[in-house]
Amino acid sequence: MKEPIVYLNGAFLPESEAKVSVLDSGFNAGDGVYDVTRTFRHKLFCLREHTERLFRSLRYTRIDCGMSVDEMENTTLEVLKRNKSLLRETEDYALWQVVSRGVRSSRGNRVSGGATVTIYMVTINFPEFASYYVEGAPLVIPATRRIPPQCLESKAKITNKMNHNMALFEARQADPRAIPLMLDNLSETSAHNFFLVMDGKLCTPFDRNVLGVSRIPLSSLSRESWEFEIFEGNYTPYDLYNTEEAFLASTSPTFVPVRTVNGLMIGKGAPGPITLRLMAAWNKMVGMDIVDQALSHLDESERKRLMNLWLNKQAA
Repeated sequence: MKEPIVYLNGAFLPESEAKVSVLDSGFNAGDGVYDVTRTFRHKLFCLREHTERLFRSLRYTRIDCGMSVDEMENTTLEVLKRNKSLLRETEDYALWQVVSRGVRSSRGNRVSGGATVTIYMVTINFPEFASYYVEGAPLVIPATRRIPPQCLESKAKITNKMNHNMALFEARQADPRAIPLMLDNLSETSAHNFFLVMDGKLCTPFDRNVLGVSRIPLSSLSRESWEFEIFEGNYTPYDLYNTEEAFLASTSPTFVPVRTVNGLMIGKGAPGPITLRLMAAWNKMVGMDIVDQALSHLDESERKRLMNLWLNKQAA
């Protein structure tokens, strides 16, 4: 079986041959940055926007990756080209660009040499979130909070994700399928942006403590569909408990309708009407049905059950 190809420090290598030192600062200190995008129908989505955000994170952390934005983008496209033949028709890739400060000297903390630059693809795990589209996801608000921007700027994507991991572990102890919604007021989950509908308006937290390239095309879609902006504000669990509908947005699933928060049903159930309209507009924009693609990866009985439920919700 053909092996995936990754880019590592100037070379394109089979995945099993790509090695990083145990002295690398990304491994032993979380001293690195990353960005992630995905393909739709095997074509990369918003690659330039994600690559530019990677370089903003690099500038913030004072890491020199030794490449220009154009060079990073072109190398990323080459990685996709070398791996595209491994994809089946219903599959897509999540693409990772990861840069650490480099290898630390064995005699101290000083980094010797240049940055460690890696680009690789992983097949999207559609079964993990396919049912969320149709039945909605349960959210749990964990004790672990988002790191405040006074400590570490949240707009930079840092490879040290321990607070996100802890939030996920806490949420999954309450519900094995739960997604943690982290607080700084309401902020984001461990892997998604957060949106809620209040008085028919699409709202999201201020970006002071939020990541998310996905917010940009969503804002464009909302203007095109209803000719109004996404409203930013400080929102609390009180607002969420009383909202009409809510959904999450992130790179791989794109949309995750929210069914419950801490066991309390949101609105009249998920997905809500505005979420459905946005999902339909997104499908049109990317030229494919993201729900149909995800459900195709489930076993036949589960796929039929969810597809029938999905068709009923669209017709309601």
